[in-house]
Amino acid sequence: MARARTGGDVGVVAGACVMLILGASSAPGQECYSGEIATREAFLHGRFEVRMQSAAGDGVVSSFFLYNLDVGCNWPAENNEIDVEMTGNRDRSLHFTTHYPGPFGYTRIVPVDFSPHAGLHTYAIEWTPGRVQWFVDGMIAYTQDEPIVQGLIHPMRIMMNLWATDAPDWAGPWTGEMLPLATHYEYVSYARYTPGAGDTGSNDDFTLEWSDSFDRWDHDRWAVSSFRGFGGNFCRFVPQGVSVSAGKLHLAMTEPIVAETVPVTFQVATGTLDLGPTDRLYVNGSFNDWNGWSLPLDDPDGDGVWTRTVPLEPGRHEYLFTRNGWSESGGAPIGSVCDFAPCDAWANYGLVVPIDSDPIILSPVCWATCDECPSGVATSCMADVNDDGGVTAADVAALMADYGCEASLCAGDVDRDRHTGPADRQRLLRQLLASSPAEGCS
Repeated sequence: MARARTGGDVGVVAGACVMLILGASSAPGQECYSGEIATREAFLHGRFEVRMQSAAGDGVVSSFFLYNLDVGCNWPAENNEIDVEMTGNRDRSLHFTTHYPGPFGYTRIVPVDFSPHAGLHTYAIEWTPGRVQWFVDGMIAYTQDEPIVQGLIHPMRIMMNLWATDAPDWAGPWTGEMLPLATHYEYVSYARYTPGAGDTGSNDDFTLEWSDSFDRWDHDRWAVSSFRGFGGNFCRFVPQGVSVSAGKLHLAMTEPIVAETVPVTFQVATGTLDLGPTDRLYVNGSFNDWNGWSLPLDDPDGDGVWTRTVPLEPGRHEYLFTRNGWSESGGAPIGSVCDFAPCDAWANYGLVVPIDSDPIILSPVCWATCDECPSGVATSCMADVNDDGGVTAADVAALMADYGCEASLCAGDVDRDRHTGPADRQRLLRQLLASSPAEGCS
């Protein structure tokens, strides 16, 4: 599951150790949907076993692997991965690889006397400090114990996926003509590394912790990728590509699913903004090519929450809010919990729209923050006109002192319509009747 692969000798040298230099690749057009899962837990060392049947076809890669999925923004400096892969163009070989910072990796293409695409076979990885061993149907097939293996130091998750590569010299030319395809998994097991005190694996150095035979879907153990992809891969991973039936896990590769758009309501609260009477707010994102002006927001009830409902196609979308086109932007603080892609330089919110989703209403977010602002006010209750922490008769007096104000920040403008008048007085009185001074604003 390398992020990008070069071609060359990797696909044609059997029984040899080949160094893979992994470089940047332009992201291809996504021409297929497929499935990917990962354990929710990461593991440092252990024995990892699977019984599986791979998919045949040019350009197709089936996998069982360990990957530092929690690398975050530290890729490739903390890149670690251990692979079992089968390319669909070869029916008598397996690919065993370790990956390191750089990024680069070492692969052994191992000949076998069976087709991994024709039936179920058992594969295992034993990862111990400074050594990785691969097993096929209970027999050792390959060992890496060179000094470079000391670089496998990060906990990794167990992962499986089925994908289409743009490296024709390695896996054959991808055309998509053979779709649909599927990879099947009968079980996956994990045994903890317990040297000298185990019950399974080489020298009984491992202790079995769990085995999943896929009689049912274990949500607590496995997470399903939703519209994830990576460079050099023609597929997007979607939940519809993952299923469990007849005691097996199935990862299915299909043509992209034609799905209806989903109404998504965007909301931004503006209590911290000094808005003038002619100011307009907009939502801009990948769905409108960030064009500035095509998706204006509206605040029809003057409560300070500006909204817009946009029909979006299923997938991953980034967006932010802007004032008067691009004169000012209100995006996610860079590197914050709501920064959708925290490893890039852009301050964007984001969401994933599932296939066949119900309408999505996003919570109001305070301008340029991650904070939800259901009242539309980013600081305090607007009925607390004198800002003393409660709604009392003193606020009525403060409002009357501000009566007739026409500006974007009138102190008595409870309903945020840029005017202090009878509507504000009525709203304040309703709030006063509903709250005691000790309760403040509810």
